[in-house]
Amino acid sequence: MALASVLFAAGPALLVPTRAMADDDELVLMREPASFVDVIDAFDDQDPFDLNISIGYVRTWELGRIQREPGTGDARMSREWRDVADYSREVNQLVFGLDIGIFRDLALYGRLPLVLSDDRSLARIGNDDPSTVLLDRSMTPAPLFDVPAGDGFRSPTRSGLDWVSVGLAWSILNQQRDPHAPTWMLMLEGRFNIDEPMRACRRDGGDVVCQGGGSEPGISRGTNALRFETRGSWRDRYVEPYAGLAFQIEFPGNAADLFTQGGNLAGYINQRPPIQGRLTAGVAIMPWEDRQHWQRFSIDLRFMGDYVSEGRDYSPLFDALGSSTNPYLTSPACEGVTGGATCQGAGYEQVDFTGLTDTQAHARLGGQVTLELQAARYVRFGVTTAIFHSPSYGLTQADACNPNASSDDPNRVGTCRSGIINPHHRAVIDLPGQRFRIESLTQIDVAANVTAQF
Repeated sequence: MALASVLFAAGPALLVPTRAMADDDELVLMREPASFVDVIDAFDDQDPFDLNISIGYVRTWELGRIQREPGTGDARMSREWRDVADYSREVNQLVFGLDIGIFRDLALYGRLPLVLSDDRSLARIGNDDPSTVLLDRSMTPAPLFDVPAGDGFRSPTRSGLDWVSVGLAWSILNQQRDPHAPTWMLMLEGRFNIDEPMRACRRDGGDVVCQGGGSEPGISRGTNALRFETRGSWRDRYVEPYAGLAFQIEFPGNAADLFTQGGNLAGYINQRPPIQGRLTAGVAIMPWEDRQHWQRFSIDLRFMGDYVSEGRDYSPLFDALGSSTNPYLTSPACEGVTGGATCQGAGYEQVDFTGLTDTQAHARLGGQVTLELQAARYVRFGVTTAIFHSPSYGLTQADACNPNASSDDPNRVGTCRSGIINPHHRAVIDLPGQRFRIESLTQIDVAANVTAQF
């Protein structure tokens, strides 16, 4: 409906000649570049102060298929992964934004997403019972988790505030000030966790059962992040091609115990979430604008390519594995003692399995279409549709040993040929023949927003 409303409102304008043309047919551009590279101003000619307040609604769907590596025998030799369940996630959130102009082409901004609902589930594939695939392939076979017929495995609905971000945006070059130069901006942003970190939980009938007891699943990733981004564009009449490059590094915040129980143990390999990078390329098409009345309609076509490094993360199996009753997951591992054994002697730290797993590095490709209408000087509307796809990548692949650490203690070395035992490793899900992966992951976003500009 929102998309139809924008098209209906902009339709008549597209049928008339542009009013951004001067008498000599020279194109007179609006001073604001495309939204992707726009930095609000302050102390600028007759515009001493700028303030933008925005609110947006975003709905996200994730769909993928969980598989497990063949264990032994002919199945292992065939190298064909076995289907476990279909994964789905649906998130509804409101995103509040604030931009404050500090000086010419320098702005302070903040973002605050409010998660209204976050629902995750695992469903059976057809009528197939995945219990045989989920057997503990050890001395005492037992399923790692259940995917009941009907509703399947369901996580509790999560809601609340995940993080708040504060950043600076600086347009070093601005084509509207200097027609011979492109628009080039830099952004530096810090993200800070707010609410309680997530705990692995499952629905059991009408009840919520969480790891370690209780029924509060939490909502936050429990991490802080630093993000750096550079963007550039060049407008030529009705089109403005642009490109951007971004990097984001996360650090455990109030969820430090989930990532590194017992502190910075020497055996740990991955102690932080994955590092993310994004390459963006696109073009904003502006078929109509009326500079006199501060009106413009634009079509933004964008391609995005992401790289997600290996790291310790909340995977699609976070709740299922983290709330498992399997003894090889509920029993603590010990730094320096092989999995499942009891801690012996002083200096060994117990490490509980929290549901976080070492995930494989992978890529993600996506495309986005945004329709934006600058209806008047003080209000702007936009609707966006985006789709992303990640090829298959591993969800459980913690190495058994950290080759970069050493110790004279034979218990810490264990059976490692080099290095010492990694206490994050759980043989029942991390050994070859036991590992899980997601065959492919597709994400669809639909969003609508409105911005008040003062």
